[in-house]
Amino acid sequence: MSVQSSNRFSRFTISLYFFLLGFIFSSWASRIPDVKDQFDLSEAQLGSLLFMLPLGALTCLPVSGWLITKAGSRVISLSSMVFYSFTLLAIPFSENTVQLSIALFLFGMLGNMGNISLNAQGISIQHLIGKSILSSLHAMWGVGAFGAAALTDWMMENDVDTSFHYRVVSAAALFFLLLLFIFLVKDPKLKDEQQKIFVWPTRGLLMLGLICFCVAMSEGTMADWSSLYYRQIIHQSHVVSALGYTAFALFMTIGRFLSDPLVERFGHGTVLKTNGILIATGILVALSTDIPSIVLAGFALVGLGVSSVFPIVYILASKEKSMVPSAALAAVSSVGFIGFLIGPPVIGWIAQGIGLRLALLLVMVLGVTIYLLTLREGKRIN
Repeated sequence: MSVQSSNRFSRFTISLYFFLLGFIFSSWASRIPDVKDQFDLSEAQLGSLLFMLPLGALTCLPVSGWLITKAGSRVISLSSMVFYSFTLLAIPFSENTVQLSIALFLFGMLGNMGNISLNAQGISIQHLIGKSILSSLHAMWGVGAFGAAALTDWMMENDVDTSFHYRVVSAAALFFLLLLFIFLVKDPKLKDEQQKIFVWPTRGLLMLGLICFCVAMSEGTMADWSSLYYRQIIHQSHVVSALGYTAFALFMTIGRFLSDPLVERFGHGTVLKTNGILIATGILVALSTDIPSIVLAGFALVGLGVSSVFPIVYILASKEKSMVPSAALAAVSSVGFIGFLIGPPVIGWIAQGIGLRLALLLVMVLGVTIYLLTLREGKRIN
């Protein structure tokens, strides 16, 4: 096999791994209303249960960078994704909230490990290809998330139970993960000895991490609460509740496929500021009415706003001079993943006191913060 063909297979493989990462997570997120009903949880109880995900994610942060450095992103990408698939199976078989909490803790831990290792592997493959592919990889995560939401919607309409649904997802994921593993690549050796694996992040990297945190918190909130909010608005059974997240995931994916040409034309800063405005405007539109079609339109705008922030932040982080690209990327990715998982339980706690509609205004605050941080950084980001 030629080098060019090998690189194409490597890019296809990492794209599929990102697809499966999004698909597995969204398979869980789209079924959250069912979990709430199964255990008869209040918003606050559901929020507390969801907090097990960020707790799991936090436990892997001290070791994820070290593991990737020692074993390589190739090995960690496969192992984390395989166990992530198995952990999904444990969720529907939980008989009580204690068992479910343990399953979600592991789900959060392995999901974060997969997120960090896949991004590091993407950087390695990007190094071989010689051009940026991060935006398209994150678009594939969105394709996976949308596909899983659409599949969940179909399975709900046909009364397919969660356990069978997750068995199908896990079996398919494991098949492709193992089949294509040989096309993942070894991480390149460091060329610059001045770049370190562990170093205190610069101010610029901290600002990128904060932007990443805000968009991740917005995305996590939409992933876990949009379906439930949509169901409450339309006052119908759970069969159509997944449409709320489907609208968000679809337009997030579309936005990521459009990201690269927009950045080339307008620059990173302009696109990031537009992202913040779209997030804030979209959630205001969704919360201002009880008309289902307008609610979906608002969720779609939030999806467009969220879409290109992660790829842009990761591209900027990979240019960090004080540490190796994969380490810098892992740093902002870790901060982002914390926001991704903290958002949902925080919304649950707030919703218990003032209602879900007002609680979701937090997403507007996050969108405005992204805009202001980008405006503050100015030339550094452009």
